[in-house]
Amino acid sequence: MLSTVREWLAESKKRGMDLGLERVHATHQALLQESYQATILHIAGSNGKGTLCATLAAHLDALGYSTVMFTSPHLVRIEERIRVGGRPIDARLFDELLLRIQDVESLLMAELTYFEITFLVACLCAQHNKVDFFIVETGLGGRYDATRILPADVCVLTSLSLEHRDILGDTLAEIAAEKAAIARPGKALIVRKIQDSEAMAAIETEARNAGRVELGETKQRAFLEWVDVSEDTSVSNEAFLLAKTTLESLGIDADELKASIQSLNWPGRFQEIPANWSGSILFDAAHNPSGLAKILPQLQQRIAEHRSWTLVFGCTPQHDLVTFSEPLIDLCRTNPPQFIILTEPQSGRYPAVSLDTLQGLDWPTSSKVHLCKDANDSYAFLNQHRPEFSVVVGSLYLVGEMFDAMGLLGTKHMELFPAKTQRDEA
Repeated sequence: MLSTVREWLAESKKRGMDLGLERVHATHQALLQESYQATILHIAGSNGKGTLCATLAAHLDALGYSTVMFTSPHLVRIEERIRVGGRPIDARLFDELLLRIQDVESLLMAELTYFEITFLVACLCAQHNKVDFFIVETGLGGRYDATRILPADVCVLTSLSLEHRDILGDTLAEIAAEKAAIARPGKALIVRKIQDSEAMAAIETEARNAGRVELGETKQRAFLEWVDVSEDTSVSNEAFLLAKTTLESLGIDADELKASIQSLNWPGRFQEIPANWSGSILFDAAHNPSGLAKILPQLQQRIAEHRSWTLVFGCTPQHDLVTFSEPLIDLCRTNPPQFIILTEPQSGRYPAVSLDTLQGLDWPTSSKVHLCKDANDSYAFLNQHRPEFSVVVGSLYLVGEMFDAMGLLGTKHMELFPAKTQRDEA
Protein backbone atom coordinates (compact mmCIF):
# COMPACT_ATOMS: atom_id res chain seq x y z
CA MET A 1 0.00 0.00 0.00
CA LEU A 2 1.42 3.35 -1.01
CA SER A 3 1.73 5.68 1.98
CA THR A 4 1.03 8.99 0.21
CA VAL A 5 -0.84 10.20 -2.82
CA ARG A 6 2.41 11.60 -4.21
CA GLU A 7 3.91 8.11 -4.12
CA TRP A 8 0.87 6.87 -6.04
CA LEU A 9 1.47 9.59 -8.64
CA ALA A 10 5.16 8.71 -8.89
CA GLU A 11 4.30 5.01 -9.24
CA SER A 12 2.13 5.82 -12.26
CA LYS A 13 5.29 6.73 -14.20
CA LYS A 14 6.04 3.02 -14.47
CA ARG A 15 3.04 2.67 -16.78
CA GLY A 16 4.89 4.77 -19.33
CA MET A 17 3.07 6.53 -22.14
CA ASP A 18 -0.15 4.92 -23.34
CA LEU A 19 -2.08 7.10 -25.78
CA GLY A 20 -5.83 6.56 -25.89
CA LEU A 21 -9.08 8.21 -24.80
CA GLU A 22 -11.32 5.53 -23.28
CA ARG A 23 -9.60 5.32 -19.88
CA VAL A 24 -9.18 9.05 -19.27
CA HIS A 25 -12.62 9.89 -20.72
CA ALA A 26 -14.37 7.52 -18.33
CA THR A 27 -12.44 8.89 -15.36
CA HIS A 28 -13.14 12.48 -16.43
CA GLN A 29 -16.86 11.78 -16.67
CA ALA A 30 -16.89 10.22 -13.21
CA LEU A 31 -14.96 13.12 -11.68
CA LEU A 32 -16.76 16.07 -13.27
CA GLN A 33 -20.52 15.88 -13.16
CA GLU A 34 -21.11 19.47 -14.31
CA SER A 35 -20.19 21.24 -17.52
CA TYR A 36 -17.24 23.62 -17.58
CA GLN A 37 -18.03 27.28 -17.06
CA ALA A 38 -14.71 28.16 -18.69
CA THR A 39 -14.04 28.82 -22.34
CA ILE A 40 -11.56 26.09 -23.30
CA LEU A 41 -8.62 26.80 -25.60
CA HIS A 42 -6.78 23.71 -26.88
CA ILE A 43 -3.29 24.14 -28.35
CA ALA A 44 -1.25 21.59 -30.33
CA GLY A 45 1.81 21.70 -32.58
CA SER A 46 5.47 20.69 -32.74
CA ASN A 47 7.02 23.91 -31.41
CA GLY A 48 5.76 27.00 -29.65
CA LYS A 49 2.54 25.59 -28.21
CA GLY A 50 3.57 26.28 -24.62
CA THR A 51 4.61 29.82 -25.53
CA LEU A 52 1.22 30.39 -27.17
CA CYS A 53 -0.55 29.11 -24.05
CA ALA A 54 1.48 31.46 -21.86
CA THR A 55 0.90 34.39 -24.23
CA LEU A 56 -2.87 33.86 -24.13
CA ALA A 57 -2.81 33.52 -20.34
CA ALA A 58 -0.82 36.75 -19.96
CA HIS A 59 -3.19 38.77 -22.14
CA LEU A 60 -6.36 37.35 -20.61
CA ASP A 61 -4.95 38.09 -17.15
CA ALA A 62 -4.18 41.68 -18.21
CA LEU A 63 -7.82 42.05 -19.30
CA GLY A 64 -9.04 40.84 -15.91
CA TYR A 65 -10.07 37.31 -16.84
CA SER A 66 -9.30 34.36 -14.57
CA THR A 67 -7.36 31.45 -16.05
CA VAL A 68 -6.10 27.95 -15.42
CA MET A 69 -3.30 26.86 -17.76
CA PHE A 70 -2.14 23.27 -18.23
CA THR A 71 1.27 22.64 -19.85
CA SER A 72 3.89 19.91 -19.67
CA PRO A 73 6.43 18.87 -18.74
CA HIS A 74 7.42 20.95 -15.72
CA LEU A 75 10.83 22.45 -14.96
CA VAL A 76 11.31 21.84 -11.24
CA ARG A 77 8.04 20.94 -9.52
CA ILE A 78 4.96 19.12 -10.75
CA GLU A 79 2.71 22.01 -9.62
CA GLU A 80 4.10 24.15 -12.46
CA ARG A 81 2.03 22.14 -14.94
CA ILE A 82 -1.14 23.74 -13.58
CA ARG A 83 -1.04 27.51 -13.20
CA VAL A 84 -3.90 29.46 -11.65
CA GLY A 85 -3.64 33.11 -12.65
CA GLY A 86 -0.08 32.40 -13.78
CA ARG A 87 1.05 30.85 -10.50
CA PRO A 88 1.62 27.14 -9.89
CA ILE A 89 -1.28 25.42 -8.15
CA ASP A 90 -1.11 25.31 -4.36
CA ALA A 91 0.52 22.04 -3.26
CA ARG A 92 -2.23 21.23 -0.77
CA LEU A 93 -4.97 21.71 -3.35
CA PHE A 94 -2.93 19.61 -5.78
CA ASP A 95 -2.86 16.76 -3.23
CA GLU A 96 -6.59 17.08 -2.51
CA LEU A 97 -7.41 16.78 -6.20
CA LEU A 98 -4.99 13.87 -6.58
CA LEU A 99 -6.88 12.02 -3.84
CA ARG A 100 -10.16 12.45 -5.72
CA ILE A 101 -8.58 11.06 -8.89
CA GLN A 102 -6.97 8.17 -7.00
CA ASP A 103 -10.34 7.18 -5.54
CA VAL A 104 -12.07 7.19 -8.94
CA GLU A 105 -9.18 5.37 -10.61
CA SER A 106 -9.46 2.64 -7.99
CA LEU A 107 -13.23 2.45 -8.46
CA LEU A 108 -12.96 2.17 -12.25
CA MET A 109 -9.71 0.15 -12.21
CA ALA A 110 -8.53 2.59 -14.86
CA GLU A 111 -4.72 2.54 -14.32
CA LEU A 112 -4.12 6.10 -15.49
CA THR A 113 -0.78 7.32 -16.77
CA TYR A 114 1.24 10.07 -15.09
CA PHE A 115 0.27 12.57 -17.80
CA GLU A 116 -3.42 11.66 -17.57
CA ILE A 117 -3.43 12.14 -13.81
CA THR A 118 -1.82 15.57 -13.95
CA PHE A 119 -4.16 16.59 -16.77
CA LEU A 120 -7.19 15.54 -14.70
CA VAL A 121 -5.87 17.59 -11.78
CA ALA A 122 -5.93 20.59 -14.13
CA CYS A 123 -9.52 19.78 -15.15
CA LEU A 124 -10.66 19.62 -11.52
CA CYS A 125 -8.74 22.81 -10.77
CA ALA A 126 -10.44 24.68 -13.61
CA GLN A 127 -13.85 23.60 -12.34
CA HIS A 128 -12.92 24.17 -8.67
CA ASN A 129 -11.84 27.76 -9.37
CA LYS A 130 -14.75 28.49 -11.76
CA VAL A 131 -12.34 30.28 -14.08
CA ASP A 132 -13.16 32.20 -17.25
CA PHE A 133 -10.61 30.40 -19.43
CA PHE A 134 -9.02 26.95 -19.35
CA ILE A 135 -5.92 26.93 -21.60
CA VAL A 136 -4.65 23.44 -22.41
CA GLU A 137 -1.48 22.29 -24.16
CA THR A 138 -1.58 18.92 -25.93
CA GLY A 139 0.89 16.39 -24.59
CA LEU A 140 1.74 14.43 -27.74
CA GLY A 141 0.03 14.49 -31.12
CA GLY A 142 -3.65 15.24 -30.70
CA ARG A 143 -5.94 12.48 -31.93
CA TYR A 144 -5.31 10.15 -28.99
CA ASP A 145 -3.88 12.62 -26.49
CA ALA A 146 -5.78 12.79 -23.18
CA THR A 147 -6.51 16.49 -23.67
CA ARG A 148 -8.69 15.64 -26.68
CA ILE A 149 -11.57 14.65 -24.37
CA LEU A 150 -12.27 18.29 -23.46
CA PRO A 151 -15.15 20.20 -25.10
CA ALA A 152 -12.80 22.86 -26.47
CA ASP A 153 -14.20 26.10 -27.88
CA VAL A 154 -11.17 27.04 -30.01
CA CYS A 155 -8.31 24.82 -31.22
CA VAL A 156 -4.97 26.09 -32.47
CA LEU A 157 -2.06 24.44 -34.31
CA THR A 158 1.35 26.08 -34.06
CA SER A 159 4.30 25.23 -36.31
CA LEU A 160 4.66 21.61 -37.41
CA SER A 161 7.81 19.56 -37.95
CA LEU A 162 8.95 15.95 -38.25
CA GLU A 163 9.01 14.74 -34.64
CA HIS A 164 7.96 11.66 -32.66
CA ARG A 165 7.91 9.73 -35.94
CA ASP A 166 7.76 6.41 -34.10
CA ILE A 167 4.33 7.43 -32.79
CA LEU A 168 2.84 10.08 -35.09
CA GLY A 169 4.02 9.00 -38.54
CA ASP A 170 6.95 9.27 -40.92
CA THR A 171 5.72 12.17 -43.05
CA LEU A 172 4.71 15.73 -42.27
CA ALA A 173 1.25 15.00 -43.66
CA GLU A 174 0.77 12.09 -41.24
CA ILE A 175 1.97 14.18 -38.31
CA ALA A 176 -0.23 17.11 -39.36
CA ALA A 177 -3.29 14.84 -39.48
CA GLU A 178 -2.64 13.51 -35.97
CA LYS A 179 -2.31 17.00 -34.56
CA ALA A 180 -5.20 18.52 -36.54
CA ALA A 181 -7.47 15.81 -35.12
CA ILE A 182 -7.95 18.13 -32.14
CA ALA A 183 -10.49 19.95 -34.36
CA ARG A 184 -13.88 20.17 -32.66
CA PRO A 185 -17.11 20.04 -34.67
CA GLY A 186 -18.57 23.47 -35.34
CA LYS A 187 -15.68 25.25 -33.61
CA ALA A 188 -12.73 27.29 -34.84
CA LEU A 189 -9.53 25.52 -35.87
CA ILE A 190 -6.76 28.12 -36.22
CA VAL A 191 -3.62 26.85 -37.95
CA ARG A 192 -0.26 28.35 -38.81
CA LYS A 193 -0.15 28.03 -42.59
CA ILE A 194 2.28 25.38 -43.77
CA GLN A 195 4.01 25.18 -47.16
CA ASP A 196 3.72 21.40 -47.54
CA SER A 197 0.67 20.82 -49.77
CA GLU A 198 0.09 17.25 -48.55
CA ALA A 199 0.18 18.40 -44.92
CA MET A 200 -2.29 21.21 -45.74
CA ALA A 201 -4.61 18.72 -47.38
CA ALA A 202 -4.40 16.44 -44.33
CA ILE A 203 -5.36 19.31 -42.03
CA GLU A 204 -8.26 20.29 -44.29
CA THR A 205 -9.52 16.69 -44.25
CA GLU A 206 -9.47 16.60 -40.45
CA ALA A 207 -11.32 19.94 -40.32
CA ARG A 208 -14.04 18.67 -42.67
CA ASN A 209 -14.53 15.55 -40.55
CA ALA A 210 -14.23 16.94 -37.03
CA GLY A 211 -15.87 15.05 -34.19
CA ARG A 212 -15.35 11.88 -32.16
CA VAL A 213 -18.47 9.77 -31.69
CA GLU A 214 -16.94 7.96 -28.71
CA LEU A 215 -16.71 11.33 -26.93
CA GLY A 216 -20.37 12.14 -27.61
CA GLU A 217 -19.53 14.54 -30.44
CA THR A 218 -21.54 14.78 -33.66
CA LYS A 219 -19.51 14.85 -36.86
CA GLN A 220 -19.44 18.37 -38.27
CA ARG A 221 -17.02 20.62 -40.11
CA ALA A 222 -14.66 22.75 -38.01
CA PHE A 223 -14.11 26.34 -39.12
CA LEU A 224 -10.56 26.27 -40.44
CA GLU A 225 -8.60 29.53 -40.51
CA TRP A 226 -5.04 29.70 -41.82
CA VAL A 227 -2.63 32.25 -40.33
CA ASP A 228 0.29 33.42 -42.46
CA VAL A 229 3.56 33.42 -40.49
CA SER A 230 6.90 33.94 -42.23
CA GLU A 231 9.28 30.98 -42.17
CA ASP A 232 12.01 32.86 -40.29
CA THR A 233 9.80 34.36 -37.61
CA SER A 234 10.58 33.92 -33.91
CA VAL A 235 8.56 31.72 -31.56
CA SER A 236 7.31 34.82 -29.73
CA ASN A 237 6.13 36.49 -32.94
CA GLU A 238 4.38 33.29 -34.02
CA ALA A 239 2.64 33.27 -30.64
CA PHE A 240 1.60 36.90 -31.15
CA LEU A 241 0.04 36.24 -34.55
CA LEU A 242 -1.76 33.06 -33.47
CA ALA A 243 -2.92 34.58 -30.18
CA LYS A 244 -4.28 37.64 -31.99
CA THR A 245 -6.31 35.46 -34.34
CA THR A 246 -7.52 33.31 -31.43
CA LEU A 247 -8.61 36.30 -29.36
CA GLU A 248 -10.36 37.93 -32.32
CA SER A 249 -12.25 34.68 -33.00
CA LEU A 250 -13.63 34.99 -29.46
CA GLY A 251 -14.43 38.70 -29.80
CA ILE A 252 -11.76 39.67 -27.26
CA ASP A 253 -9.76 42.88 -27.58
CA ALA A 254 -6.21 42.16 -28.76
CA ASP A 255 -5.00 45.76 -29.07
CA GLU A 256 -2.62 45.52 -26.10
CA LEU A 257 -1.41 42.02 -26.88
CA LYS A 258 2.17 43.15 -27.50
CA ALA A 259 2.22 44.81 -24.08
CA SER A 260 0.99 41.56 -22.53
CA ILE A 261 3.82 39.68 -24.22
CA GLN A 262 6.31 42.18 -22.79
CA SER A 263 4.98 41.34 -19.32
CA LEU A 264 5.37 37.61 -19.86
CA ASN A 265 8.09 35.59 -18.16
CA TRP A 266 7.86 32.06 -19.58
CA PRO A 267 10.31 30.04 -17.44
CA GLY A 268 12.98 28.24 -19.40
CA ARG A 269 11.93 29.61 -22.78
CA PHE A 270 14.51 32.08 -24.05
CA GLN A 271 14.74 33.38 -20.51
CA GLU A 272 17.81 35.25 -19.30
CA ILE A 273 18.53 35.21 -15.57
CA PRO A 274 21.30 36.99 -13.62
CA ALA A 275 24.02 34.68 -12.32
CA ASN A 276 25.41 34.83 -8.78
CA TRP A 277 28.43 36.54 -10.28
CA SER A 278 28.75 39.42 -12.75
CA GLY A 279 27.14 37.60 -15.64
CA SER A 280 23.90 36.06 -16.88
CA ILE A 281 22.57 32.71 -18.07
CA LEU A 282 20.11 32.30 -20.94
CA PHE A 283 17.89 29.22 -20.90
CA ASP A 284 15.91 27.72 -23.75
CA ALA A 285 14.23 24.34 -23.81
CA ALA A 286 14.62 23.72 -27.56
CA HIS A 287 14.11 19.97 -27.84
CA ASN A 288 13.88 19.21 -31.58
CA PRO A 289 15.69 20.36 -34.75
CA SER A 290 13.15 22.98 -35.80
CA GLY A 291 12.84 24.35 -32.26
CA LEU A 292 16.59 24.71 -31.97
CA ALA A 293 16.86 26.35 -35.40
CA LYS A 294 14.15 28.88 -34.51
CA ILE A 295 16.02 30.38 -31.58
CA LEU A 296 19.41 30.67 -33.30
CA PRO A 297 18.93 34.15 -34.86
CA GLN A 298 17.95 35.62 -31.48
CA LEU A 299 20.66 33.63 -29.75
CA GLN A 300 23.33 34.83 -32.17
CA GLN A 301 22.26 38.41 -31.52
CA ARG A 302 22.59 37.96 -27.77
CA ILE A 303 25.99 36.29 -28.10
CA ALA A 304 27.24 39.19 -30.24
CA GLU A 305 26.55 41.57 -27.37
CA HIS A 306 29.14 39.85 -25.16
CA ARG A 307 32.90 39.48 -25.30
CA SER A 308 32.77 35.76 -24.57
CA TRP A 309 30.23 33.07 -23.84
CA THR A 310 29.88 29.49 -22.60
CA LEU A 311 27.55 26.75 -23.86
CA VAL A 312 25.89 24.09 -21.68
CA PHE A 313 24.33 21.38 -23.85
CA GLY A 314 22.60 18.09 -23.13
CA CYS A 315 19.65 16.34 -24.72
CA THR A 316 17.42 13.29 -24.81
CA PRO A 317 17.48 10.89 -27.81
CA GLN A 318 16.85 12.42 -31.24
CA HIS A 319 15.76 10.82 -34.51
CA ASP A 320 18.96 12.24 -36.02
CA LEU A 321 21.34 13.67 -33.42
CA VAL A 322 23.72 15.10 -36.03
CA THR A 323 20.93 17.00 -37.78
CA PHE A 324 19.57 18.20 -34.44
CA SER A 325 22.91 19.51 -33.18
CA GLU A 326 24.34 20.81 -36.47
CA PRO A 327 22.86 24.35 -36.26
CA LEU A 328 24.23 24.72 -32.73
CA ILE A 329 27.65 23.44 -33.77
CA ASP A 330 27.65 25.86 -36.71
CA LEU A 331 26.88 28.67 -34.28
CA CYS A 332 29.84 27.57 -32.16
CA ARG A 333 32.09 27.61 -35.22
CA THR A 334 30.97 31.13 -36.13
CA ASN A 335 31.05 32.42 -32.56
CA PRO A 336 33.39 30.08 -30.64
CA PRO A 337 32.43 29.79 -26.96
CA GLN A 338 35.17 29.80 -24.35
CA PHE A 339 33.82 26.55 -22.91
CA ILE A 340 31.44 23.89 -24.23
CA ILE A 341 29.98 21.98 -21.29
CA LEU A 342 28.40 18.67 -22.30
CA THR A 343 26.08 17.07 -19.78
CA GLU A 344 23.25 14.56 -19.33
CA PRO A 345 19.68 15.42 -18.25
CA GLN A 346 18.68 12.99 -15.51
CA SER A 347 14.89 13.15 -15.38
CA GLY A 348 13.66 12.68 -18.94
CA ARG A 349 11.23 10.06 -20.16
CA TYR A 350 14.14 8.42 -21.97
CA PRO A 351 17.80 8.12 -20.92
CA ALA A 352 19.91 11.08 -22.00
CA VAL A 353 22.28 11.00 -24.94
CA SER A 354 25.58 9.87 -23.41
CA LEU A 355 28.54 12.15 -22.83
CA ASP A 356 30.67 9.98 -25.13
CA THR A 357 28.16 10.40 -27.95
CA LEU A 358 27.90 14.16 -27.45
CA GLN A 359 31.66 14.50 -27.30
CA GLY A 360 31.89 12.65 -30.62
CA LEU A 361 30.03 15.43 -32.43
CA ASP A 362 32.04 17.85 -34.55
CA TRP A 363 32.57 20.64 -32.02
CA PRO A 364 35.06 23.40 -32.94
CA THR A 365 38.57 22.75 -31.69
CA SER A 366 38.93 26.40 -30.69
CA SER A 367 36.64 25.82 -27.68
CA LYS A 368 37.46 23.84 -24.55
CA VAL A 369 35.05 20.91 -24.19
CA HIS A 370 34.29 19.90 -20.60
CA LEU A 371 32.18 16.90 -19.56
CA CYS A 372 29.82 17.18 -16.58
CA LYS A 373 27.70 14.27 -15.40
CA ASP A 374 24.64 16.35 -14.50
CA ALA A 375 23.22 19.83 -13.91
CA ASN A 376 24.77 20.16 -10.45
CA ASP A 377 28.24 19.54 -11.87
CA SER A 378 27.52 21.89 -14.78
CA TYR A 379 26.44 24.71 -12.52
CA ALA A 380 29.44 24.13 -10.23
CA PHE A 381 31.68 24.51 -13.29
CA LEU A 382 29.95 27.76 -14.26
CA ASN A 383 30.20 29.02 -10.70
CA GLN A 384 33.93 28.27 -10.69
CA HIS A 385 34.72 29.95 -14.02
CA ARG A 386 32.06 32.71 -13.83
CA PRO A 387 31.54 33.38 -17.54
CA GLU A 388 30.08 36.70 -18.65
CA PHE A 389 27.31 35.03 -20.64
CA SER A 390 26.17 31.38 -20.69
CA VAL A 391 23.57 29.51 -22.72
CA VAL A 392 21.82 26.36 -21.46
CA VAL A 393 19.99 24.54 -24.25
CA GLY A 394 18.94 21.15 -25.60
CA SER A 395 16.32 19.76 -23.25
CA LEU A 396 13.55 21.05 -21.00
CA TYR A 397 14.68 18.49 -18.44
CA LEU A 398 18.19 19.94 -18.45
CA VAL A 399 16.82 23.46 -18.02
CA GLY A 400 14.69 22.34 -15.07
CA GLU A 401 17.59 20.56 -13.42
CA MET A 402 19.75 23.68 -13.84
CA PHE A 403 16.97 25.76 -12.27
CA ASP A 404 16.95 23.35 -9.35
CA ALA A 405 20.75 23.48 -9.01
CA MET A 406 20.58 27.29 -8.98
CA GLY A 407 17.89 27.36 -6.29
CA LEU A 408 15.37 29.22 -8.46
CA LEU A 409 12.32 27.39 -7.09
CA GLY A 410 9.87 29.87 -5.55
CA THR A 411 11.61 32.93 -6.99
CA LYS A 412 10.18 35.53 -9.37
CA HIS A 413 11.92 33.72 -12.22
CA MET A 414 9.35 30.93 -11.93
CA GLU A 415 6.33 33.25 -12.27
CA LEU A 416 4.51 33.83 -15.56
CA PHE A 417 3.51 37.43 -14.94
CA PRO A 418 3.91 40.21 -14.23
CA ALA A 419 7.51 39.75 -15.34
CA LYS A 420 10.50 41.96 -14.90
CA THR A 421 12.15 42.67 -18.23
CA GLN A 422 14.99 40.17 -18.34
CA ARG A 423 17.33 42.74 -19.83
CA ASP A 424 16.71 44.98 -16.82
CA GLU A 425 17.61 42.15 -14.46
CA ALA A 426 20.57 40.80 -16.39
